[in-house]
Amino acid sequence: MKRRVVILANSFKVGKRCIAGIDVRNGEWIRPVSPPAGGAVAWNLRTIGGREPELRDVVEMFVQGDGPDEGCQPENRLLKLVSWQHIRVMSVDRVLRYCENNDIILHNDSDSVEADYFQTIPKHQWKSLQLIRSSDVSFYANTWEGKKRWRARLEYGRKRRLDLGLTDPVLIERLSRNEKISHDCLLTISLAGPWTPGGIQPKRCYKLVAGVIEL
Repeated sequence: MKRRVVILANSFKVGKRCIAGIDVRNGEWIRPVSPPAGGAVAWNLRTIGGREPELRDVVEMFVQGDGPDEGCQPENRLLKLVSWQHIRVMSVDRVLRYCENNDIILHNDSDSVEADYFQTIPKHQWKSLQLIRSSDVSFYANTWEGKKRWRARLEYGRKRRLDLGLTDPVLIERLSRNEKISHDCLLTISLAGPWTPGGIQPKRCYKLVAGVIEL
């Protein structure tokens, strides 16, 4: 099936990339996955003319049904081995219409969701991708397991705050060059598959800032 998708996330995932966006024809979130890459999309599938798809690019891709949902990701769709085609670049104003202005980001007010939670609700209520606007977002680096990691502090809704991992490689590169980033941004929040850092139970699905569009 051909899908025309505006790219809203192209983020790091185990040395490859996790891509996500919204079908411009029906407003449905899509996270294309390719099982040989552990769900991540390999270079030869995602690149267009030798370059990475950028945020706000509208691309055509072919999918062949639902992909593995990782226990929390209903948006996953299996990719066909067909090259993507670039259609156009969507304006920021048009991307804004996909923004969700509510007080809840991906099921709760925390930085993660217990994996078992998804067994307590119908699958049609599962959700692992959301586009929000924050006019008070900042970025900082810390060290975890000996590696430098970037994070985002953001305010949303009724003065709620979150501190989430940042996986947008373009923004990370800009931050590493000490570039100034706007405090007013559109953020694609993605819910990762179940994980137990340090073996601590129960498994949790952590929220990540997978895409950043400055306003």
